[in-house]
Amino acid sequence: MMKKPLKLLPFLLGLALASCTGTVTPSSSATPSSESSVESSSISTEASKEWVDYAHNGSVKLGLDYKGRNFFTDGVEEVSLYNTIDGDTAHFKNASGEVIKCRFFGIDTPESTGKIQPYGSKASKYTAGKLTAAKESGTIVISSAQSEYGAPNPDSTGSRYVSLIWINTEKKNASLDELYLLNLMIVQDGLSWVKNVGDMPEYVDTFYAAEQQAKDFKLMLHSGEEDDDMPKGDYEIVSLLDLKKAYIEEIAAHKRGETEWKNPFDNKKVRIQGTVNGFANHIIYLADFCFYLDEEGNPIDDSAMEVGVNGEYASINVFAGMSVPPSKFTTLGNYIEVCGIAKDSQFGFQVTSVELPITPYNDNDGRLILKADANTEEHALHIFEYTADQLQTAINEQDYNALNCRIHMTTPVTCTRSYQGDSGDITLYFAKPYSFRVYFVFKFKPYPDTDPSVTWTDETKFVDHVFTVSGVFAFHESSAGNQSMQICPSTTSDLVLEQ
Repeated sequence: MMKKPLKLLPFLLGLALASCTGTVTPSSSATPSSESSVESSSISTEASKEWVDYAHNGSVKLGLDYKGRNFFTDGVEEVSLYNTIDGDTAHFKNASGEVIKCRFFGIDTPESTGKIQPYGSKASKYTAGKLTAAKESGTIVISSAQSEYGAPNPDSTGSRYVSLIWINTEKKNASLDELYLLNLMIVQDGLSWVKNVGDMPEYVDTFYAAEQQAKDFKLMLHSGEEDDDMPKGDYEIVSLLDLKKAYIEEIAAHKRGETEWKNPFDNKKVRIQGTVNGFANHIIYLADFCFYLDEEGNPIDDSAMEVGVNGEYASINVFAGMSVPPSKFTTLGNYIEVCGIAKDSQFGFQVTSVELPITPYNDNDGRLILKADANTEEHALHIFEYTADQLQTAINEQDYNALNCRIHMTTPVTCTRSYQGDSGDITLYFAKPYSFRVYFVFKFKPYPDTDPSVTWTDETKFVDHVFTVSGVFAFHESSAGNQSMQICPSTTSDLVLEQ
């Protein structure tokens, strides 16, 4: 899986879950499904209509025994939850430790990552709650969209599999009759539309009946009501320094085990300006020098930029979505403005749901303010320089002065171990006492000046070689809760092979 600067869990855990059996008849005060982990919108129905629990009444069943099977060869396997992405995407691990990236078959939930749509957050919480409960107390089985054993086919991305997610939230090693289809639950409780269900013709009628029932009972995205999870009002101008302070406080709270700590900017509509100091793995890093303000909100002294005296550098990461943004938003040194939603998510605290058009068409689009060659004064690109020892000292002392800012290591380091993820991303590790890592997703060119056609795609080639590194200094928390600092180069020129 591609890494992002910080993984947070607060809103994903602790969601109350009820039994996964039984049939519920909705009323004005009832939640439609017996497994719902989000509150239902108001239900409007005629007394003659009876709620049908399609997800639990045997309408759909897993017909392939999962025990002793492997997903990559048989198309079905019992798995553990690795992490959830949004309402219809999650990653799992099988018994061999392989990560399986699943796009849920037959459904399409509103967006909650690159784009925030109404009921997207509710769908994401719903799915996370179900899978977390099944991970802790029950069973998770995934199967490919096929009725017979056989190797699954990846989707159009080449790295994900369209999958049926079968769960029991209360029983380990559940039998086939005790496994229920999460995909259908999501539709049934009004958090998804049905989409591309034709590959399993035996499920078509049930999925569309569940969707129509959710519409009839006016559940969630079919309610016609505003989603109370969506941020309201206009975009508010926010200082990068305020975002940085909140982020650092959040990191400290999590180190103390206070996972319920709430970031004050979470789910706020923000307007921010900054200089592009990195672009890696769909993330734009914006940094700027921010003056300290007095009680009335005025700079205490803006006659000169003195780090630590009257101001400091601050940065935030902006998730640009999975499409490639226009180059004016990714060119190092360009000073830009973006509007988006500050969000705590499984990918960390970041600004997301931004519009980055080629030509802005309204005031809430991203825009280029200064090109890099004209950005030479107050907002000029700043690079922090560290020796390897100085950087490690900053980490040991939890000094986040350069958090999400661009750094350059002035001393080379030797790679002692490397790891390549499923998406081709590579992580480099170094000898003790250095705990920082280097993480990148591009194809590395070790000899760009002599033979730029040569690339290293095998992670073992990096071991025992010496590198000088530049990139963004970012915080990362893994799905298992392990925390680390990593340097994220933007291009192959940021990772220089010294020997």
